[in-house]
Amino acid sequence: MQFGPRTFFFVLLLLALPIAAYWFLFKPLTERENAAKLEIQDKSQQLQTLHQALAGRTGMKGEIEELRKAISFLESRLPEEKEMDKVLKEVWQLAEKHDLNTRSVRSLKVTQGANYSEQPIRMVIYGKLKEGFYPFLWEVEHLPRLTKISEMKIDAEEKTGKVTADFVLTIYFEGTSQQKVAVAQ
Repeated sequence: MQFGPRTFFFVLLLLALPIAAYWFLFKPLTERENAAKLEIQDKSQQLQTLHQALAGRTGMKGEIEELRKAISFLESRLPEEKEMDKVLKEVWQLAEKHDLNTRSVRSLKVTQGANYSEQPIRMVIYGKLKEGFYPFLWEVEHLPRLTKISEMKIDAEEKTGKVTADFVLTIYFEGTSQQKVAVAQ
C-alpha cells in the first residue's frame, strides 16, 4: 500500500470525523440533556410544593368548621335588640352590687355592622376605687355578652379614695331582622 498525500488526507479525515461528531453532535445533545434535567428538577420541585399546598387544603375543612363554631359562639354572646334593656339592667345591678352610685346613663347613637350592631352607652358612676370600681370593671368584662369600655376618664378624690368614672360602655347585639335578610342575600 502506498502512503501518499491522498492516504494521509484520508487518515486525517478519519481522525477528524470523531472530533467533528463530538463537537457538532454530542456536545449540543449533552447541553440539551443537562438543560432538560434542570427543567425536570425545577418542575418536580414545583410539583412537590403543590403537593404540600394541597395537603394543607385537606385540613382547611376542619379549620372552616372550627371558624364556624367560633362564629356561632360569638353570635350566641350577642343579645337580640329586644334584650338590650336586660343587658343594661345587668350593668346597672353590677354597679349597685359594688356600692357604686350611677350618676348618669345616656344611650348614644347605634352603629350598624354587617351582622351586628353596637350600642354605646355613656355612664358616669361614683364610688370607691378598690372595693367598688375595680370589681365592677372585672365583672363587666366577664359578662356573657360582648362589651367594650372606651373613652374612660377617672377623677379621684385622694382623701376619701373614691372616684368618679366617666366612660363609654359599648354593647354588641344582633342587628335587626332587615339587616340579616340583606346580609343573607
